[in-house]
Amino acid sequence: MLVFAVALAVRLVYLAEASGDASFGVPVVDSQSYDQHARLLAAEGTFSGRFFWQGFFYPFFLAGAYLVSGGSMLFARLVQIALGSLMCAFVYALGAKLFDRRAGVAAGLIAALYGPLVFYDAEILDTGLSAIWAVALVLLVLRAREAKSAWPSLLFGVAGALAVVTRATFLPFFVAAAIWLVRVRRPGRAAPARAGAKAALLAAGFLAVALPVASIAYRATGDFNFLAQSGPINLHIGNNPDRNETIMIRPGAEWRELTRMPTVQGSPSEAEDRRVFLRRFLDYVKSEPRSYVSGLAEKAVEFASSRELPRNEDMYVARDRSRLLSILVWKAGRFGFPFGLLLPLAAAGIALSRRRFPAPACLFLALYPASVIAVFVSGRYRIPVVPVLAVPAAVGLLGLVDLARNRLWPRAAALAGSMAVIAVASSAAGPFVVERYDYRAEMHTIVGFELMKRNRTREAFDELSAALRVHPGWGDAHKYLGLLMSGERRHAEAAAHFEKALERDPDSYLLRYYLGMTLLNLGRRVEGLGEIETARRGAAEAKEEELLRQIDRVLAPPPPGAPPAAIPGEPGRESS
Repeated sequence: MLVFAVALAVRLVYLAEASGDASFGVPVVDSQSYDQHARLLAAEGTFSGRFFWQGFFYPFFLAGAYLVSGGSMLFARLVQIALGSLMCAFVYALGAKLFDRRAGVAAGLIAALYGPLVFYDAEILDTGLSAIWAVALVLLVLRAREAKSAWPSLLFGVAGALAVVTRATFLPFFVAAAIWLVRVRRPGRAAPARAGAKAALLAAGFLAVALPVASIAYRATGDFNFLAQSGPINLHIGNNPDRNETIMIRPGAEWRELTRMPTVQGSPSEAEDRRVFLRRFLDYVKSEPRSYVSGLAEKAVEFASSRELPRNEDMYVARDRSRLLSILVWKAGRFGFPFGLLLPLAAAGIALSRRRFPAPACLFLALYPASVIAVFVSGRYRIPVVPVLAVPAAVGLLGLVDLARNRLWPRAAALAGSMAVIAVASSAAGPFVVERYDYRAEMHTIVGFELMKRNRTREAFDELSAALRVHPGWGDAHKYLGLLMSGERRHAEAAAHFEKALERDPDSYLLRYYLGMTLLNLGRRVEGLGEIETARRGAAEAKEEELLRQIDRVLAPPPPGAPPAAIPGEPGRESS
């Protein structure tokens, strides 16, 4: 109860502090995708094809929260915070089961105060649920192994399927844990029958979730698959000769260009698009095995980094909106807290108690990181290992305290020294390519764009202006400010912003279109038509049919008495 209360209090304080920030009420990128699909399901009871781009369970869970609350993101966040606090109680239960109550309390408090967990529990992302599944699966497989009845295996199968349809990276661990669970431990006539019953119930539990999800996916997409559809493109992003470039493809035009690449090359369907990316991944593995293995080694180093590596969110930018988070998450030079302390403590705890650390926990700590490393690494994707690591970390911390209390100074110094070596080693590499990007300017820009779509013009202007204060040459901020100025018929200012944006991205046919339309509105017809012709060539090469139709309407001879050229409209704006 203590662990749950502390975890809940910490998360509520963070929620109260963070809720005042403009970005907190505007879901962006992955959060926006989850939010949109959940709202559509809650409002209409339908699954769009894009619903299955990411794992099925989280947007389904989110739709339930919206259905109950009338679409309140605050309610959804509060539910997630309660579940995250319950996860900390599960960590306590795991520590107490494997060691004792003292270790359980220490492990639970580590999870309760672990800054990145606090952050993700309040985000519209699947990360908090993934952390819950991690510790729940370890507890459930241990219980199923010890139970005299085979029925707990059914619950493990159900939970395993829910974890996998939340995030596919749970699948290797689930398979390995299932094999460990059903293998025959001792000779006897009843042992094979019991193992068979466990296997049957485990499979039944898994299929009871996986088959309905695959069936729903088939009706929506034509693909009978319970795994996320983004798997092939993510494998390609994290495994190719230009991995450092593809991993840094940003939301918006760059991401759209990547996802449309198979279509531009003639792919007839989304299913074939996925096969194109899968073939690219497999061809890379076959043709450049040394590069592939080298990339895996580099990603393993990234996974072990003490710092929180960003993806579309940056933990160190999020610190700006909460004093509490700024205490619980920070970095000094290349050292990152708290993972830079958690990892050495966990290593010390495993060394001190390796005979008491059960096979499922070891399997999880080996296979879950491996499944992430096989794709690509970020701090968000590493989070599920934290609740399981918290148990040996608690043992390591208590072991160090006990050595000091008993005045066993040489052993305490040796243990502390080994921990320091691990902390230094986990901090030495980098900064990695994902750490060299200006996420603060990008976040202001994306939030500004989302506010602009909601017609909250003044707030959007403030966010986009903040992006330019951080980075005066930020192209997307100039682009969206240009669209705002166009909407207010301030065409000269809009043209200036579009020209600034083109300095950053001179090959953007969309920017050429925006600038051309603006120049037409300024009466600079020759220049404007020249920019629009350039945009047309780029759009034709990219097979952007909708934009081509817009351009053709603009280039068609206007009828007598027609109004001036239209201001750039919503169809031309790409989603971040």
